Order: sequence, then structure tokens, then C-alpha cells
Amino acid sequence: MFDDGAAAAAASGPGEGTGLSVHLVLVRPLPGSPLVMPLAGQGPLDLQAEHTTVDDETVRNLLDSSLVVDADEDIAPEVVAALRCLPVPPLFRLSPWLRRCRALVLQDGCAVLGGVRIGYRTGRGLWVDQADVTGD
Repeated sequence: MFDDGAAAAAASGPGEGTGLSVHLVLVRPLPGSPLVMPLAGQGPLDLQAEHTTVDDETVRNLLDSSLVVDADEDIAPEVVAALRCLPVPPLFRLSPWLRRCRALVLQDGCAVLGGVRIGYRTGRGLWVDQADVTGD
């Protein structure tokens, strides 16, 4: 569903020779709960769990919900830098495959970060709207 090279990128870190990049896992919140659901998976997760072993199926669901974002003409380096400032969730720190990944929580298909709206659409990929998101 997402980037086929996600697992390799997660293991190796930022892209070699590709400039600024970040590995994201896309999740959506479960209404009325602190839990999230990977976009390409089943089963709710607590990203803040610090003492939980991440099983193979959960890792696969998270990696299947991931993509690597490189700064290029479509994604400004400042946006990638802001995404890299997102903390690595405690749950991810326990897995060698996820320990460099950030979670992007998409509420209604998008997130607001640093004055820009970021989202993901199947078939279109990651999109960034640098228009004013405050409504002013």
C-alpha cells in the first residue's frame, strides 16, 4: 500500500545521498480514545506504551502504513525538518525496525504542523498545503 522500501529505510535511517528525509508511520486516532490505528492495519495501538513488546504482525502493519518523505520540489525542506522534529513514539523505540520512525496522526485525513496541512491520499500520496490553515 505504501513505500515498498519502507522496511529497508527504517533499518538504515535517512536516505543516503538523497538529502533531508524522514520515515513516517501514518495512523489515525480512534474516536474517544488515546489509541490509534495504522492506516494499513488492524488493531488499535497505544503509541505511548513503553513496556510493550511489538509483535511481528504489528510491526508489519506499521511498516505497511509507512513512507519515506524526501525534501524535493513538492515537499519543502522546512516541512521535512518539522516532521523530523516529531518525537519517536515510545512504542516504536522498542523495535529495531521502527526506532527511527515518527508517527503522523491524521485526523480526518490530515494533520497540521508548523502552519501547514499535511495529509495522505491513496493514489496521490503525501500532500502538503502551505495555505493559511488558521482561517484568518
